[in-house]
Amino acid sequence: MDGFLSFLLGRYFPDPGKALMNVSGIWASVFVIAVLFLTPIAKFTQFRMISRYRRFVGLGAFIYSILHLVVYLVLFAGLNLSWIVSDLVEKPYIYAGVLAVIILSALAITSTKKMMRRMGKNWKVVHRLVYLAAACIVAHLWWQVKSDITLAMWVFRVYCASLVIRINQTSYYKKYFKKTLKKGLR
Repeated sequence: MDGFLSFLLGRYFPDPGKALMNVSGIWASVFVIAVLFLTPIAKFTQFRMISRYRRFVGLGAFIYSILHLVVYLVLFAGLNLSWIVSDLVEKPYIYAGVLAVIILSALAITSTKKMMRRMGKNWKVVHRLVYLAAACIVAHLWWQVKSDITLAMWVFRVYCASLVIRINQTSYYKKYFKKTLKKGLR
């Protein structure tokens, strides 16, 4: 406990809040991107059993995003409403981050088997909002970049790759574009 307290008081780093903010944000991004790739990996490889872990990975993304938000609210804003309001005016990327957290919260709440049964076919529609959450995360990262775009660029590339893989799997793509491509090749 003393080690954790000294970590928060800044004995190991000049600003432990910044380190916690960065780490929790990076891991939330990694988990969201990972959950987007689990289904294609399960479909196109021999690792079919990996799809069992989607809920666990998605809940990991939710937990890290909540940690990211709590670190901001407690360590940066000090739970001061006037500070938070001024940050919302000065840093509009917070809106994209909060929207991502809200979406991930809805997905976490509806991820239980009981909610899956209760929602029926609507469950899948709601859980497709993970793509919007990922887009909000990409926007959050790009919007706040000052000099080093490395993380934002990697997350953007991986997110786009996951979208390209998913677009090829959609029934709309299969119905209209594959027929068009086959006609064009004749």
